[in-house]
Amino acid sequence: MSPDVFPPLEAGILSACSPWGARVTVMKETTSSNDEMLQLGESGSPNGSLLFAERQTAGRGQFRRPWSTTPGVGLSFSLLLRLEINDTTIPSLSTFAAVAIAETVRELAITDCVIKAPNDVLIRGKKVAGVLVETRGGKSPFAVVGIGLNVNHAVEDFPMELRDRAGSLAMSSGDLLDRTHVASLLLKSLWYHEQLMRNNPELLIQKFQQLMMTKPSHLVS
Repeated sequence: MSPDVFPPLEAGILSACSPWGARVTVMKETTSSNDEMLQLGESGSPNGSLLFAERQTAGRGQFRRPWSTTPGVGLSFSLLLRLEINDTTIPSLSTFAAVAIAETVRELAITDCVIKAPNDVLIRGKKVAGVLVETRGGKSPFAVVGIGLNVNHAVEDFPMELRDRAGSLAMSSGDLLDRTHVASLLLKSLWYHEQLMRNNPELLIQKFQQLMMTKPSHLVS
């Protein structure tokens, strides 16, 4: 589907609704939102900084697998969090983000949404979202949480080799969604679950386990 039919993301609305109170940037195109945010983090950008990319020319997921980004139809963005980086926080960063995405999808009345460990979000066996966490240590440690969420994708928006494994919110619900609205809901969910990660990790793990896929992964298309 042509991205021309979808309005661009509204940076002003996203900045106003971001619970972190830091700047939200929307870029028309970049190589990777994570790469951009890693540079911003090293330059001193504050906790909660957000960068959305309408198009990524070198988007990537776990294990450096490419992440398909059709301009104007999905959400591809990175969140900067300043915190201690250790063996506990790194897996927790993936956990909180996956739970936040799944809870947002369910809030949109798409209830058959599950998490496939460690941090993929699936609807009816098809991947609609993924998380990539990258960290930097040193005197001012931080993490960049990269998120890709398929919102208004149609089947033809995916490469041929992914069409039997990838899905979108629109494909699941039957309706096109306002991406800025979806992003606003997701930012609130990310902030809430980040607070759980920092202050009540036991509850976060409980929510993660409740959302976990019970069907063996090798049986999922």
